[in-house]
Amino acid sequence: MERRSFFRKATGVFTIVAVALAGWGLLKQFYPPSSRKKQKIKLGKLYEYPVDTYTFVKEFNLFIYRDHEGVRAMSAVCTHLGCILERSTDGFLCPCHGSSYNDSGEVMSGPAPRDLACYEISRMQDGRLVIHVDHVVDPSYKFIAS
Repeated sequence: MERRSFFRKATGVFTIVAVALAGWGLLKQFYPPSSRKKQKIKLGKLYEYPVDTYTFVKEFNLFIYRDHEGVRAMSAVCTHLGCILERSTDGFLCPCHGSSYNDSGEVMSGPAPRDLACYEISRMQDGRLVIHVDHVVDPSYKFIAS
């Protein structure tokens, strides 16, 4: 094989690889990384979550909100590129790219493409809360704690 034809073929292969990697990177930005491996997350008991407070559960990237009516669970992962949200005075803020969400998880300003996911909650026999991350519910849903 001549030197010229070798470099021509090598350039072609490198071009194909570069285009494939660029395409994969472009498509990946529209799908945030999945941080949920378990379908059910077992948390503590209801009394461990203060009333009228959003509690961040770092291990599972969740916000747990409890009020006098019940409790709800919301993702703490930005729907833009998967950054972990921070609590702000009027909702949640993405420290990476500036997306903001209200207390219900609705997008208030972009670049986030969709609202935060809220998850179904149940209680085990021993009183611990269970978050069903495979079951997305309406943001108004609350597990009624009696």
